[in-house]
Amino acid sequence: MDKKIVIPGDLLSIEKKKLGQNTYLEDGKIYSSVIGLVSENPEYISVIALNGSYTSTIGDGIIAVVKSEIVNGYFLDFNSPGEIYLQKSVLSKELKLGSVIFARIKNINESNSIELDNINVLPQGYIYSTSPVKVPRLIGKNDSMLNLFKIYTESSIVIGKNGWVWYISKKPLLLEKALNLVVNNSQKSNLTNTVKAYLEKNNS
Repeated sequence: MDKKIVIPGDLLSIEKKKLGQNTYLEDGKIYSSVIGLVSENPEYISVIALNGSYTSTIGDGIIAVVKSEIVNGYFLDFNSPGEIYLQKSVLSKELKLGSVIFARIKNINESNSIELDNINVLPQGYIYSTSPVKVPRLIGKNDSMLNLFKIYTESSIVIGKNGWVWYISKKPLLLEKALNLVVNNSQKSNLTNTVKAYLEKNNS
């Protein structure tokens, strides 16, 4: 059964529940603040936004690409308005244009400058781009979807919270089709079983 799609201002519940993301309380009733999918259990309710660009959050693991270089550092693109400046002094090796890293957002200061840590330079591979709101479905509960991708397409995959997926794969076409299957059907339930069946059928 598909999850219910709501728009801003739609009534979600008149019951007392814990408020999750993209919800608000008014006169004892819970409403949606975005276009999205309702996620609900007896104690908790939230809405998963269907659209939106990446909003930087401390603790997030993101994928970023070097887009320019100056004497002391690099400017990184990370699928969001603005850019990240990364000092060369925090790196153990030099980067070049197009280099891809996976890192954690350590801090965001008052001018929205982002500080990274746990920086890992990824090998040469490919980048798949999607909306950040699709990322939880690409990972799955307890990494269930991610592990399907890795096993059936013989891939190394890193998924950033910013909607970029880095990968090296022995079956790149099958992997891209499976990623598209999830992205295009993210509102549907039992998606992990659907993707597993697809991968088993097409894994020749």
